[in-house]
Amino acid sequence: MWEVWYGLEAANYLNDNGPLVGDLFFAIEALAESAGWPQTGDSQQAEALVFWRIRGHFVIYQRLEDAQIVQIATIKPA
Repeated sequence: MWEVWYGLEAANYLNDNGPLVGDLFFAIEALAESAGWPQTGDSQQAEALVFWRIRGHFVIYQRLEDAQIVQIATIKPA
């Protein structure tokens, strides 16, 4: 089963914006159910990173396939 891990910057962004980004949080958590691939929004893969635009935000993350982990590096408003 895949897991979603958050880097410090991404975790702080979600924590600081709480209820304003609830839908975004659940969309990110859904990556665990799709082997780390976005099911909605626009995404591009470059090298080891995935760039994803979802719910008015840019999310940059890595898919660590061997460990089945999605490592969220950063979340920024679009």
